[in-house]
Amino acid sequence: MPRVGNLVWTLLLLLCLFVPASAQAADDDQPERRPLTEQELLRKRINESLAGVRDPKAPKIQTLHGPELSDREKVVHVLSRLGFGPTPGEVDEVLKTGGWQAWVKRQMDPVTIDDATCDRVINEKFKWASMSMTELQKEYDGDNQNIRQLHREVPEYVVTRAVLSNRQFYELMCDFWRNHFCVDQPETNEKSRSWTDADYENTVIRKNVFAHFGDMLMASAHHPAMLEYLDNKLSRADAWNENYAREVMELHTLGADRGYGNLDVQELSKVLTGWNYDDSFQFIFRPEWQQKGPKLWLGMRIPEGYEGGMLALNTLATHPNTAQFISEKLCRYLVNDNPPPTLVRHVAQVFRQTKGDLPKVYMAIISSREFMSRENYRAKFKTPFQFTVSALRATGAKLNDANRVATMIGKMGEQLYNCADPTGYFDTAERWMDSGVLTTRWQFSWDLVRGAVGGAKMSNSFFDRYQADKPEEIEQKMIEDLTGGDAGDRELVALKDAAAQKDIPKMTSIMLGSPSFQQR
Repeated sequence: MPRVGNLVWTLLLLLCLFVPASAQAADDDQPERRPLTEQELLRKRINESLAGVRDPKAPKIQTLHGPELSDREKVVHVLSRLGFGPTPGEVDEVLKTGGWQAWVKRQMDPVTIDDATCDRVINEKFKWASMSMTELQKEYDGDNQNIRQLHREVPEYVVTRAVLSNRQFYELMCDFWRNHFCVDQPETNEKSRSWTDADYENTVIRKNVFAHFGDMLMASAHHPAMLEYLDNKLSRADAWNENYAREVMELHTLGADRGYGNLDVQELSKVLTGWNYDDSFQFIFRPEWQQKGPKLWLGMRIPEGYEGGMLALNTLATHPNTAQFISEKLCRYLVNDNPPPTLVRHVAQVFRQTKGDLPKVYMAIISSREFMSRENYRAKFKTPFQFTVSALRATGAKLNDANRVATMIGKMGEQLYNCADPTGYFDTAERWMDSGVLTTRWQFSWDLVRGAVGGAKMSNSFFDRYQADKPEEIEQKMIEDLTGGDAGDRELVALKDAAAQKDIPKMTSIMLGSPSFQQR
């Protein structure tokens, strides 16, 4: 394998070339005002993202205008937007086996997709993945050493499935809902979700990705990880806790400031008093903890008891504002950071008509004209998780141990199951497109190519496929393989020098760290 050479300086040069111009353009558009504090900025971003309010002066990802996407571009688009990117040769394989429509049809029925290789690795490496809550409690509750191991392994489990699974759309949507119904994983054994999160991942998120929205909402509301995370296990008569009631409306269903007020938060808190779990970490309703009497919430009279809580959650699951909020968030995730309002309205209508049937909601987006338009082609910016998984898949790297990879994703700012805020991580460009983030991505690219990412190793076959080609052929083939044929002028300048030397590892690192590879 050729030496990587002085790649760090190349990447730093690219950093100087690509980042300041866009950052300056954003600054020039802003009027002079007092800079926001970190806390003010966080709250502003939360409200903007969750309430669907977009700052018209905020920087927008560059989109491409032009003719209809070619058949190959459509496949590249689908594999990158509805999954974590193609593996070597996958674009050609999809073109030969029915094109993007056939791929989507298979992905929408994930249980029919052969995923034996991924399942075998999961079963070998993560013994807890098939455990019940009772078995998890017996194995991990109170055992600090086992807890620390599980704390490391849950993020590794997420990464391993995303890289290896043939059910790519399923894994992509797990990533979406994992952030939407966010819980974290404490560092110590002081709180039970150090180990109940393992069950939460499988029984709340993974089980309901292709169910109805209300199923996932109900599963999260009854799970000990969520009951503890947002403090509802503490909520009792005359001492109700408002955390879960507020977030279930603001973050999980209606959206920020959409049709409710502080009194509604307080009343829902009373409705959900007594929702708890027992010593076996099974959901239990404690009637003696329930705030007595009916509650007036969202203009409705909610009866006392467990049935009142179920009525409230079912109301939230099917509320028109929930349909709008979830649809907008899904369109932002799958189409564009600023999704077309007409598309959002259409998807929200499907959500309402189907009572939140998620596969039908997904297909309303995927089958839309907007999804496959050139304006939305490569218009999304990868999160650290998406970038890292796509780099491993694009290079055909073998993942033997995901610990180091998960750690590096955390260093890029996206610690899995450890988001600092119950919003989960945002997937918009403005959240991730800064020089610090790009620097860590380029470092990962360089480390991956030179074999310095523990547990992940690129095969020599990836480099060998270019060895017999002429420099200009290597350049074009690599651009096609890693970005679907798109590369900026500055990237081409950097590539030409490396191609002239046939320094294929250096070219690979440049492309993986380039702005073009960050788009999907």
